[in-house]
Amino acid sequence: PAVPLQSLHWHPPQWTAEAYKGQMPTTLHAAVIGTHATLSLEPVDMLRRFVPEVNLRATFFGLEPRWCQILGMCDQGTTALSRLFKDAEKDPYKFSWRAMVNTIEEIYAADEHLRHAELMVCTEPLAGCLMLRQVAAGHGRALPLLGYFGVALLNSCPPEDIDIFWDSFSQVWQMSGEEKPTAVLAVNNLILSEQIYYQSGYRMPYIRAHGLYTGMSYAPTRLNEVLVWRAPLFMYSTTRCAMDRFMQGMPDFPMFFKFMEEDESIAYEDVAKYKAAVLIPWDHALMTFYELYSARVPLLLPAAEWMYRFLYQRGQLSVGERMYQAIMPGHTPPHVEFADAEEYKEKSGPPDPKTGMASAKTARGVAEDMLTRGLAAPDVETAKQYLKAALELVQDMRYFLTVAENKTHEDSYSSMGVVRRSAIAAATPGAPAPGLSAAAASAAERAQRMAAAAGDRTAPWHPYTPFQMSPRDSNDWTRMRKGGWWLRRGVRFDAMRYWYQYSDFARFPGLRYFSNLPELICMAQSLDVHAAAAEMRRYNEESLIHSAAFWTSSLVGLVAK
Repeated sequence: PAVPLQSLHWHPPQWTAEAYKGQMPTTLHAAVIGTHATLSLEPVDMLRRFVPEVNLRATFFGLEPRWCQILGMCDQGTTALSRLFKDAEKDPYKFSWRAMVNTIEEIYAADEHLRHAELMVCTEPLAGCLMLRQVAAGHGRALPLLGYFGVALLNSCPPEDIDIFWDSFSQVWQMSGEEKPTAVLAVNNLILSEQIYYQSGYRMPYIRAHGLYTGMSYAPTRLNEVLVWRAPLFMYSTTRCAMDRFMQGMPDFPMFFKFMEEDESIAYEDVAKYKAAVLIPWDHALMTFYELYSARVPLLLPAAEWMYRFLYQRGQLSVGERMYQAIMPGHTPPHVEFADAEEYKEKSGPPDPKTGMASAKTARGVAEDMLTRGLAAPDVETAKQYLKAALELVQDMRYFLTVAENKTHEDSYSSMGVVRRSAIAAATPGAPAPGLSAAAASAAERAQRMAAAAGDRTAPWHPYTPFQMSPRDSNDWTRMRKGGWWLRRGVRFDAMRYWYQYSDFARFPGLRYFSNLPELICMAQSLDVHAAAAEMRRYNEESLIHSAAFWTSSLVGLVAK
């Protein structure tokens, strides 16, 4: 690592939280804003565990009602925020910052939990939290903000109002540096910390997620069974097929691999009964990983040679769109030695029409196969699943054919919603921001001065940008979700290899790695579960001390009288 990992971790303040605990409120009403259920539950659970003298009454906003049954997150406010965020994600250009603020104003007025909240806990999207904070300020209420992020900083930000986002973000960050902060911001993975620093000059410290809310503890009773956690990757289906073939050829092999179905849920206490779990990660940071690790369930992961090939395929932290990589106006990113080294591999402008035609042909072939399977399905529900998959592929073909016809000046759509042509221009590093507020401009200048004082801005930083593991969205449209991944090209393996070492999948002790499927099969049988669990237990205990100190001091700093 060019930047020491430890420098990105949170460091305790000079003062001690114990001295202020007597000045804490006995009851605290918190509005938890987040569309990711377990990421939202993490800060609430940690605060309740390590600041027990405060009765934290949390109301969750942005979640689907099903999480009440799955995780017991039943204290949910209005579902209007969840609907707003989903609608904006499907068609971001339809929802401007002002329009969303106006809608949130109506939601705020109608929901007593939002109006009476004394603390905002924010996970995602940050843009939505900043809007809600703006609405509360309009009602004369300055809500303390505790942010814990795991996805791209500009996730769900209205594409044409990025300057407004940076304005609001800069003001909040300035407040986090005050002697009595009204905002505390942190991230659950190292790469996101470096992405935000590259974009803004502000460094959010890393705090490991634990997932203790599961109540799960490793108690293996199914020592001849290994659980394979489902993954939204084609790799999962092909692995399952290959493993089935291997096992058919070894009918007397004493181990069984249980593959989770797409819509299957397994109780946490049942997960802990398996000898081990196989996890094929699809993003740089997964709450499932932290849940299993904290429970000391032995984890079998693909080795690095596999990992960096698919770890960034669809995750929020490897987005290629320019808006997600936008640089805060007035900020100059640190010098990156190989930032432009692979430019020749990616042509600027729209994708090659040949790529669109090839993708359309592939989608057509798969759609025909899905329809054939649907006609031969043994029951109506199975047939519906195949027909739904075929319909989505046909919808994706619309986008692929748009590319093939070189009609990239038009709006299109894929199976995941509208795909609009972007009008966003890339921000020039160091350029002033039109309309940036005086407070935000002051915060930006302060960040520049702090960075300059820390060292030479031209000195090498990381050799690759923290976005370079994914190609830029070469046709300049918003993310195409499923369709977009068909057109990926210019994969930057060097950047992937470099940034993988910052992943918790590569750093945490006690993990076991397989280089191929035969090795996985052998490892499942020979695995020393006690040694793996012991290593995980030691690291859990060490890191929990650090995490507990953060959550305690953060709440004390925000709400102590």
